[in-house]
Amino acid sequence: MFYSAQTGGFYDPAIHGANIPADVVEVTSDDYAALLAAQSSGKLIQPAANGYPVAVDPPPPSLADAKAAAAATIDAAAGGARARYITVAPGQEATYLLKEAQARAYKIAGYPSASVADYQMVNAESQAVYGATPTAAEIQTATDTIIAQADAWIGKAAQIEQARIGGKRDVSNAADLTDVEAALAAAIAELGAL
Repeated sequence: MFYSAQTGGFYDPAIHGANIPADVVEVTSDDYAALLAAQSSGKLIQPAANGYPVAVDPPPPSLADAKAAAAATIDAAAGGARARYITVAPGQEATYLLKEAQARAYKIAGYPSASVADYQMVNAESQAVYGATPTAAEIQTATDTIIAQADAWIGKAAQIEQARIGGKRDVSNAADLTDVEAALAAAIAELGAL
């Protein structure tokens, strides 16, 4: 196996034939395997002064890149925190919102059991919990439970959002990479505790 400092690539005469740069140096099979293993663990392959390839640590990210990555990590952690409390399957969020809206409207209307069919989400919840023909009291209990769950979620969602936005603010205000890492760690810890 051969390595070219000029192209940063490896060349095998059996594959590349005569299309090999003039500056290549021969690389042992053991060194080649070690370099590929180092590369797969995040190292970069670069030429040493003599042109022989060596594995080196990548340069640290720029402050802007570190901030962007930290912000994305915080958003993902907030999503994970939300997923501990609500179902995050596609369409479920809209279902929760519709169910809450219908439950609040049903309560404001005075829990009219005769017209519960007009509140399809309340009716479905009542039947799912109490059977095909729930009583007026059971429908009211199901309605109040939907509202209580929505209210509890609103409180938890507010805590998660406060931690998410505050963490991203702290990352944005970080003066250097160490501050970014500290702000990220604090935000992740706070979101993990919720």
